[in-house]
Order: sequence, then C-alpha cells, then structure tokens
Amino acid sequence: MTKLTCGLLIGSVVALPAVASAEETDVGFQVETAVASSYVSRGIVQYASRTEPSSQTTAAVHVDHVGPGTLALTGFTAVAMDEYDAQPGNALEVDLSLSYAMQARSLTVTFGYSAALFPHHMDGTPLDGTHELSAMVSYDNPYVVPAVAANVEVARQQGVYLMLGASRDLHAEAWTFSPAVSAGAATYRKYQGGDKAVGPHLNDVTAGAALKRDFDRGVYAAARLSYAYCGTPSEVMSMDSDWSMGGRSTVVGMLAVGVSH
Repeated sequence: MTKLTCGLLIGSVVALPAVASAEETDVGFQVETAVASSYVSRGIVQYASRTEPSSQTTAAVHVDHVGPGTLALTGFTAVAMDEYDAQPGNALEVDLSLSYAMQARSLTVTFGYSAALFPHHMDGTPLDGTHELSAMVSYDNPYVVPAVAANVEVARQQGVYLMLGASRDLHAEAWTFSPAVSAGAATYRKYQGGDKAVGPHLNDVTAGAALKRDFDRGVYAAARLSYAYCGTPSEVMSMDSDWSMGGRSTVVGMLAVGVSH
C-alpha cells in the first residue's frame, strides 16, 4: 500500500487517485517526499523508539480507462533517520502495491495487492514481511466520505485487518484541509510472522488532519498531524511507558513536498 501518511484514513488505507472522467489524461503520476517525527502504521510504532524520525517517499503511476476503472502502481519507502543500525531489521522498508479502482456513481470499489520488503532484515527472518490482498469501498458525498476496507495477509501473518473510517476535504482556493478518523480491528494466526496467534481485537484508533497548499504545475506542500492509539494485546507487544494510556498513544507530525499530474 502507499503510505501517504496522515492522508485519507491515516495509516489504514491506500491513498488512491480518483477514477478519471473521459476528459482527463490517461496516465498520471505522483511523487512525494516527507520527513516525519516517527513512523507509525496502523497504530503501531515501527521503530525501536517512537521518537526516531523517518524519511518517507512515495511514487505512484496510474492509468485511467483500463476497462471500467483505473490501474495504479505504487512504491513507498521509509528510512529511519536516527539509530539506523539499532532498528529490529526494519530501518529500511520498501512497499510495492498494485490496485484497481472502479466507480459507480458515488461508490468507488478498489481491489489491491501489496508487499512489504525489508532489505536489511535480521538473520533468520524473511526479506518479505507481508503479502496482503485488499478491498475497499468508499461513498463520495458533499459531507463526510465513509469507507470500509479489508486487508487479508496471506503468507506471513495469515490474518485479517478490517478498517472503518471517514474523511472530508475542505477546499479554499489553493488550500485543502483534510480531517480524517479511522478504527481498525485485526486477528492473526502468526502475529508479525512468529508463532503466536492473536484473536480478534481492536488494533488501532487513528485521527488526524492534513493541510495542503497547491502551487503551479502540480507542485504541492503539506503539513500533517496524527494521533494513534494502539490496541494490540500487551501479551504480544510490550508498550513503552513514556507516553499516556500505558504507552499506547503516539502523535506524529510530518512535512511533505510533492508533485502530481
């Protein structure tokens, strides 16, 4: 999945291009680079400490009018900017995803596949951390855009992550303000690829907002802020005590620049 962190349904779903009308170009792209105060995915801090910053880059190409929908190919990288060698095999993450979105009036249905790769993985662990099949349905309207998604991990963790969320884009000339909130639940036969099973549980609750400024020729800058609560059971994940709610809360700030067409 692409991780335009703190965008639509922060840390939960892919930020996909809208299905284009017949008047729009057949091929488009987006490239973004960002610096974040931490790296959090689905409520879970990815590094050894929640205070270690992350450099994150996303590149995507989408092709419209592929049958009734839009085909998108996306690459995402996250690099630990502090204590690189101290990370548990995930100082460098590379995510690759393929998705297909179809629109029927106000409904958009998106199917996808994504793989998370860790080139500097620890000895005894695989290069590929996850392989997910996903489906998402969203309902576009002038008020609040709800979405529901299911992500099935078929190889390493052998489980399901379900998400329910809502977002809204508010436009004022070249500015866009985008608040979003989501909640996720999960269950896994092999949590994080290990030998422990985790039953159905509240995985995370995430809320945040993004402020974006568009410039000429598709260039933009954005500031994003998010709060995530991690609900993963403590018996499979130890929590730091340096934040509120038993170490389960994380606040992430991000600055990004990009170009899209």
